[in-house]
Amino acid sequence: MQTAPGNDPKVISIDRMRFRAVNCRKCGAKMFPTSLLKPHLTRHRRREHWLKLELSKLRQTVTRMRDFKQYG
Repeated sequence: MQTAPGNDPKVISIDRMRFRAVNCRKCGAKMFPTSLLKPHLTRHRRREHWLKLELSKLRQTVTRMRDFKQYG
């Protein structure tokens, strides 16, 4: 599987056949077929949600530790 030489980088050429590919705007990954972009973006959103939850837990823990140290 190669990109067509000197042509559009969003086109994949296999055995003289050309297929459209799409790039993810967040990470730059090239998706073929284009239908894979939607699940890929869903994974990005899930990861962002997970990260927000983890940061929230960490903030709460640090706040509790700070409060305990002040009043303990």
